[in-house]
Amino acid sequence: MKPIFTLLGVLALSGCAALPDDLTTPEGQTLLPFAEAGTTAAAQQAVLWGGEIASVSNLAQGSRVEVVQFRLNASGRPIKSDESGGRFRIEVEGFIDPAIYAPGRLVTAQGLFTTTQAGTIGEHPYTFPVLSTQKVHLWPEIKDPPERCDCDPFLHSPFMMRPIIVVPQKN
Repeated sequence: MKPIFTLLGVLALSGCAALPDDLTTPEGQTLLPFAEAGTTAAAQQAVLWGGEIASVSNLAQGSRVEVVQFRLNASGRPIKSDESGGRFRIEVEGFIDPAIYAPGRLVTAQGLFTTTQAGTIGEHPYTFPVLSTQKVHLWPEIKDPPERCDCDPFLHSPFMMRPIIVVPQKN
């Protein structure tokens, strides 16, 4: 009986923190951390970066997604916080619909760090690390739970009787 519980525990834990299939990397492959992408000396290294979409541009030769970088959890999903390593650009061949890949959505991309590009954020000059890829994972939005739970079908039912309170009078 004990081996069955051990097996069930191992199976349950093994599926908790798996990367999505489109983001898996070959075993033993080292990934370039975002903090080390400031120079072109690290070009052509594999990366797995993620964050929140800031903007999407569709160009003649493909699409460019500008992302505010956040660190990733064990399953590859970006963890939004007040601290970011900066911004980076994802270059993808083909069309990316800006209505679906909207600002504020979370993405994780696996590909190659190719170069850095000079650009601006507003009017501030900024050097963007560029990730070239075909693997962009758009994470589903997490909806906030409702403030009031309408779980009990009898609580708000028009057929539920309200309690009748009788207060005796003093004679």
